[in-house]
Amino acid sequence: MRRPSLHRFAPTGTLQQIVLLGVLAVAGWLALRLAQVPATSTSRLWGTVYLVVGINSDERLDSGPREQAAEALERFSSDFRELHPGVAIQVMTFPEEDLVRELRLRKQSGLGPDLMLVNSRTALELQRLNLSRIEDFPAEKLFQIEPDMLNRLRLSDGQLVALPMLQLPQVACFNRDRLPNGSPDSLDALLQLSSQGVRIGLNTNPLHLFWTVGGLGAGEALLAAQADQPLSPQQLQSLKRWLAWLQNASLQQRITFHDKQEELIQQLASGNLDWISCRSSNLNVLRQSLGASLGVASLPGGRWGQATPVNRERVMAFGPNSSPNQRRIARELAIFSINPLVQRNLTFRNLEMLPVNRFVPAPVASSAVLAAMVRSAEDSEETTPVIRVLLGNAKAERALGSILTKVLFAELTPSMAAEILPATLRAALR
Repeated sequence: MRRPSLHRFAPTGTLQQIVLLGVLAVAGWLALRLAQVPATSTSRLWGTVYLVVGINSDERLDSGPREQAAEALERFSSDFRELHPGVAIQVMTFPEEDLVRELRLRKQSGLGPDLMLVNSRTALELQRLNLSRIEDFPAEKLFQIEPDMLNRLRLSDGQLVALPMLQLPQVACFNRDRLPNGSPDSLDALLQLSSQGVRIGLNTNPLHLFWTVGGLGAGEALLAAQADQPLSPQQLQSLKRWLAWLQNASLQQRITFHDKQEELIQQLASGNLDWISCRSSNLNVLRQSLGASLGVASLPGGRWGQATPVNRERVMAFGPNSSPNQRRIARELAIFSINPLVQRNLTFRNLEMLPVNRFVPAPVASSAVLAAMVRSAEDSEETTPVIRVLLGNAKAERALGSILTKVLFAELTPSMAAEILPATLRAALR
């Protein structure tokens, strides 16, 4: 019996835009603002602000992306000084997993950043640990943002822990030369393709694998699994169905599971895989390797529903140590990052992100890639309740991941795993 390969490897530099996206967003806004502000305009903002950009610790920037990041930062600083000559911006980058430790040290010394460009899950964790502060925003500004994104960032009292800036949808990436008819439209069709020789790569991490839940109808069951009430027979059956599909996939000769998303990207780029789930932030690297052979589509669903991708939002969180003047600068930067012109410019520039401003439609008619990303964003709305309860909790995510790994290695049958999953999640969430 073949078992899934759970490889660990030295990561390669495939995520240049984790640093660049936030910088380019603000730089794009500055360029637009400069065109709108009279030359005689004077600034009432002054001082130095510190922006921390979180990057994934299992990814690194090689020399090419570093040079592009440096150029983007220089443009950013130069444009902002023209608009606000009295303001300087210092940018620091840290692995996102190290941010909590780093910010604790900086908070103790009173040297915390003024702004933090991070994932939404990190923003919630920073607020829980009192490493960020709440900032109020005008209602008319918040009205521009997709309500679903705001809800993911709200505390129980309704306050926002951060301001959404851009979204990076989860999509299917594939080699057109190997799949001339395009990406499969269902999970069953995906398995069928593997039996025909198509090489498929999947990620064992619950965040990357959750997109399979919707097509097998297990979303409601996963949400109910953490509650104090037993699952209904129908919910239990849907959990077994989902876990059985995963175990079946792990036994297919042409399907491999990996615990590093970067390996999937590398394998598709080098021609060793034909189809993977990926994030829009990976598209630039894949285009460089595959060119016109790169295909992008929404993820497949199934007989029980649409796919349930977990899209990533990059958000602006605010540091707790800022002076009143630094808070003014940070707040203005964040607010104008959702300006419709800025959001539209971001979407057109590199086709790797979607706007968070709901009044900025993506030009889907002119781009199949954007159409796939928009479809993913629509499908992801179904995942919001589960993300808030389960996938936004590190302990629950680890507990779910442990069970999934045992299912993939056939150490647990789908029925056994479905039976113990509720109690395991409840224990993790206590």
